[in-house]
Amino acid sequence: MPLTVEARGQAAKRGMIPRLPAPERLLADALAWVEAEYGTLLRRSSIAGKASTSRLTLELHPAAGTVTVTADAEGAVAIAGDTTAAGPGYQTFLARLVERLGDAIAVSWAPQPTAAPVAWVGSRQPLASRPAVERAHLEWLAVDLSRAVEQRRLGLRGIPVGLGPGTRFEVDEAIATPLGPRDDAWLANVADDVRRATDIRPWWLDVMDARYQLARALVILWTEIRWRPPANDAERATMDEALSLLRRALPADPSLPYPWREWAELLRLRGLADARADRVHEMAARVDASLPRIGYRRRPVTIVHEGWRLTLPGTFSEERADDEWRGGERGRHVTIAATATRMPGGMPMPAARFLTDVAGDLGEETLRHQDGDLRGVARVTTDATSGVEVAVLEGFSAVRGSGAAIRVAFDDSDDWRWAIDLWRSLRPA
Repeated sequence: MPLTVEARGQAAKRGMIPRLPAPERLLADALAWVEAEYGTLLRRSSIAGKASTSRLTLELHPAAGTVTVTADAEGAVAIAGDTTAAGPGYQTFLARLVERLGDAIAVSWAPQPTAAPVAWVGSRQPLASRPAVERAHLEWLAVDLSRAVEQRRLGLRGIPVGLGPGTRFEVDEAIATPLGPRDDAWLANVADDVRRATDIRPWWLDVMDARYQLARALVILWTEIRWRPPANDAERATMDEALSLLRRALPADPSLPYPWREWAELLRLRGLADARADRVHEMAARVDASLPRIGYRRRPVTIVHEGWRLTLPGTFSEERADDEWRGGERGRHVTIAATATRMPGGMPMPAARFLTDVAGDLGEETLRHQDGDLRGVARVTTDATSGVEVAVLEGFSAVRGSGAAIRVAFDDSDDWRWAIDLWRSLRPA
């Protein structure tokens, strides 16, 4: 059971003629308050839903998942956020945000039973004491590391600890964490005392000091930066966030181990003037060039979507949705969709049946491949609907009970072999 902050409550009626606010209105007010109070921490947000129920999602830290706030037409409000990977400092922060949010939008949080070890459930209950929160996080961290040790005994490496499930990084060391890889010697060192392992949780302490700023920046450098010029506004915003964090941390504590080379690299990629650029480049020049550089996405990454996986360049941009994953760069673009497959009676659908159903219109000149239980069909054509002719591979792959579709568009005709190999490498996770 992950460590979470959770609360359920009831919105108050408003206005001269007291009425419950519409769900979208209530969540819009919640978002406006978060933006005003925590704008420097809010990374992304969105509001979606119907007239009867709406959902607000907030991303507040690069190592944590989204915080979800839902509201319905009866005024019922629920909020939940997983704090496991970020640490106890984030848990304290999020609990206080929930408490203040209730006051700001007139929601009374109600006490409720919860299975989460140290969840805060509202109604003016005191926040769990720092020792209790930290103890729960230490216990969870010990579980994470015990799993990693067992997996290492099986010969696995690059085991994710504290990383989200959608992307797997290629790592030579024992484990991969939001703050970089750790080797077997590190694992052995923390075996007797899990407190030595708190350096892989980026928000351990409650204070938001220079160490917090640096750790937050390092999570972004390790997991999100593509290490090429930004391709869109979202990538520019991510680079700017990392640079801003580093700029704020440096004067507060110049003694910290800053990622000088990567900082200098970001400045070059972003192409912006910076008052500290001279010092950053000077310090970067002193770093031993043989040391590995920060950034998982300098190497290929494996995307996991709806039970299927595909290895792609780490430089690919990406956009995730419930039904599709999209990514690409420089004349190469990939879309993946996948679904569980069932026969009318509920039995898992055979791979051949799925391919007949979805790929029957590809024509006779199709490519086929089989690898054990995995079967696939594809076709390479051209598409000029955008005004520029590009080559397109449309492919389908399936195993019993699950099927996937892939579309690979590429500008360079010499990439046809790459596109075919990519389709053939798509397989169940």
